[in-house]
Amino acid sequence: MGDSFPLDALLFEQNVLKDVHFDPSAVWVVEDERGELLAYVHAKVCKEPLGSAGTLPEQGWVGALAFEPNEQGEQSARAVLQTALQWLKAQGRKRVSYGSDPAHFFPGVPAEQALHQQILREAGFTISDHVAVDLIRDLADYRVPEEVESNLRHLREQYTIHSCTPQDVPALLRFLQQEFPGRWYYETVKRLEVEETPRDILILTHGEEVVGFCHTFHRGSRRIGPSIYWRKLLGEAYGGLGPIGLAASTRGKGLGLALLCKGVEYVKAQGATRMAIDWTNLVDFYGKIGFRVWKRYHPASVTL
Repeated sequence: MGDSFPLDALLFEQNVLKDVHFDPSAVWVVEDERGELLAYVHAKVCKEPLGSAGTLPEQGWVGALAFEPNEQGEQSARAVLQTALQWLKAQGRKRVSYGSDPAHFFPGVPAEQALHQQILREAGFTISDHVAVDLIRDLADYRVPEEVESNLRHLREQYTIHSCTPQDVPALLRFLQQEFPGRWYYETVKRLEVEETPRDILILTHGEEVVGFCHTFHRGSRRIGPSIYWRKLLGEAYGGLGPIGLAASTRGKGLGLALLCKGVEYVKAQGATRMAIDWTNLVDFYGKIGFRVWKRYHPASVTL
């Protein structure tokens, strides 16, 4: 899958080997007589609460399935997938999703991976027609639109957008616990544990209160965010953005678009020339400033 999803050691270590949810007994491979890999799969279950979502005791995940594109590889993929499902069933899991796991590689099964989809269907998975997408944009011509700057000038006595400081972190976490208490809160906490500074998280403030947030990523980020997983395809000067969200009380004023635009401006200021936004269905919203669809994924799940 390297042409489309160029996995490297750093990302594998972060999302599998060093992930708190990793279980070394939940990784399986098939080797041929020469010791070469034919197929690989790993499964996950929650080992700590995902914020307010808890540990999801009935949910399990197949995080990734990879195999040689030949008959022997396909048969090996079927074998390790069944082994993973049996392991998840033994953990008491009643529902299994492909991708979308904590420290995921994929939101679902990539749309172009027809053979993966076939093997998943054979194992009982239902593959949804719904599509989640990653988006991409070259930044050479990017400028914050004048209407956005004008709106921010109009609202500047009430709202400001700036990089998060260590002093802002408690207010940021309070905001997330109130507005996005599940995975976005959890993933923000995880990121803050490894970054030297919280400055790559932009925040929208109303007085002393945080009412919006936006994660940005670039070459200097210690955490490899989902938007820069496939950074080798973005070039050396890569960047990414997401998640992004506003307090419910703040919506409808153009501030979401403003926060997005300032986030992209910030990524460009870090030296990025090309950037991605991951796992969304808001194509029209991001399309307002030139983002286009890059990768497509279908949710896939099976009931055990």
